[in-house]
Amino acid sequence: MTTPDLARNAVAIGERVFLRPLELDDAEALSRASHLEPEIEFSDAGRVPVTALAFAHWIERLQAQSGSSIDLAICRNEDGVCIGTTAIRDIDWVHRTGETGTGLLNAEDRGRGLGPEVKHLLLRYCFEQLGLHAIRSFVFSANTRSAAALRKQGYRQAGRLTAQIQKGGVYRDDLVFDLLRADWEAAYEAWKTSDTASKQ
Repeated sequence: MTTPDLARNAVAIGERVFLRPLELDDAEALSRASHLEPEIEFSDAGRVPVTALAFAHWIERLQAQSGSSIDLAICRNEDGVCIGTTAIRDIDWVHRTGETGTGLLNAEDRGRGLGPEVKHLLLRYCFEQLGLHAIRSFVFSANTRSAAALRKQGYRQAGRLTAQIQKGGVYRDDLVFDLLRADWEAAYEAWKTSDTASKQ
């Protein structure tokens, strides 16, 4: 359980993590993770580490945006440490749509069920708090783990963008997923049931 002080400015609180706006103090954790990332084939920066100063400038630019993007830190309830980022980007407030993206900074946090918890917190925020109607997400075609996670969260594959991303000097495809509120609600109920069953 988290304390009110640790979860300051939280927009969503789960069993193990909470989501809050990114802060300049998060830049160091983001930079450190970029130096240690083992799964470089899925990283936008590839093998190029990013400095804390660069991340700080990025966070400042995000804070100055007009509302088309909401970028959040993923923090542990127990100590408030930032362990990842998640976002809703390209928000269209007229048609109530947006694009989601999530990443855990450290390899040891992956594969422990934190990703689904984070994503369901984010989607609940999107649909129940922001009143969005539909969400989309893009996944590098070779990233089968992320594609499988999206399907479990209720997303369906809506298409494929051919030769959209350059990885290792080769153009590769991007998979496009979309999600409506009703499909998320059904997936969320199934996830809660399976999560409860796994703890018994």
